[in-house]
Amino acid sequence: MNQKSKLVLMPGLDGTGKLFSPIIPLLEPYFELIVVTYPDLASFDNYVDCAQNQLPSTPGYSLLAESFSGPVAIAIMANRPDQIGPSVLCSAFARSPLVALNRMANQVPAGMFSIGALSDFCLEVGDVDSEDFSETQPLPVHVTEQLDGTVLKHKISVLSRIDVSALLPQVTVPILQLQGLQDRIVSTGDAQLVQQNLPAVRRVDIDGPHLLLQSHSRECVEQIVAHIRSESGDSA
Repeated sequence: MNQKSKLVLMPGLDGTGKLFSPIIPLLEPYFELIVVTYPDLASFDNYVDCAQNQLPSTPGYSLLAESFSGPVAIAIMANRPDQIGPSVLCSAFARSPLVALNRMANQVPAGMFSIGALSDFCLEVGDVDSEDFSETQPLPVHVTEQLDGTVLKHKISVLSRIDVSALLPQVTVPILQLQGLQDRIVSTGDAQLVQQNLPAVRRVDIDGPHLLLQSHSRECVEQIVAHIRSESGDSA
């Protein structure tokens, strides 16, 4: 029996990895999964270091980076081209789309800056017609509402300054880019910047929101498994 390859799941803004719970059972038959988590950190470089410290010690693993882990994964892949296999960027960006949101955050007290108030717009939990999402819809709101407003405000401040677009040409591993056509956070321009500057990328658009892995779990997993197996030369 062939040993499963390793797939590292890198979470979005919440940093807990809990939002991966809908896709973990679907991925487990194919991969040995490692879930990265982030505490509240002072800088983008700290997030990169934190993620790198949780990666497997042996090369050949793949990354699945969701949303705000996209630039973290890009930085790691640019620095470790010989260690990382075919990987996936989901609802991800290279240059932060949060500049305007950060300006707003600076105008209000941290106690009022709650993801709960923003969840309808940012998480798009009310407008998704998906069989996958019907069961997991409460999860994103529950997870993100646990975030302290001060912590969230600080994270957005750190993340709003991210720009790793200059590193994109250095990412030589085959990349699957999953992009939601209804994404309110990562715009078409943000997605195109990533697509146009990666040397080896295949973009797949899905008619869904920013939370693609939660709202279209099965479709995303099919694409992820096919990409990693195909690019790894594993047809089993």
